[in-house]
Amino acid sequence: MTKQSSDTLRVIGIGAAIGYCASRVMDIATDWYSEHQSEASRQREEEIASGGTLVLAGRWLAGMLGRDVTDEEAERIGWVIHRVLAVTYATVATALTRAGVSPMRAGIATGATAFVLVDEGFMSAFVTPPPWAYHVESHVRGVVGHLTLGGAVGAMLTVARRLGAVRA
Repeated sequence: MTKQSSDTLRVIGIGAAIGYCASRVMDIATDWYSEHQSEASRQREEEIASGGTLVLAGRWLAGMLGRDVTDEEAERIGWVIHRVLAVTYATVATALTRAGVSPMRAGIATGATAFVLVDEGFMSAFVTPPPWAYHVESHVRGVVGHLTLGGAVGAMLTVARRLGAVRA
């Protein structure tokens, strides 16, 4: 194995581990926010996106593969999508850190970019109702979640850098 392919595998491995852990931290933040969200906002989400974004994402992917799934199956698929995306974001942040970007900047930038491109862009275009269909609180929850994800990624990359696992 060449040095370059070894480094690539290292970045992917570190990014995957950090992304998984950061997605769990994100879940805690968004669950907390959801508990404090207004009843009107929660009701609106249920009206326009019954079952939630994970179910919609799972149904969308299953449909793209020609499969019809139950809500439970769709939710499980949605969770896999959620974790895979977080691993992808953290792997990008790890690569940015290797390229010389500070770990916190790389984490926050990828978290914020993910919110704009994936949640507000792709998801709204293909999976969920358009952004204007939701109360602003729903968007704030997404911002809180993705900035938490980015901050967690940045913090873990900072530790990884200090331990010598990620070098610029």
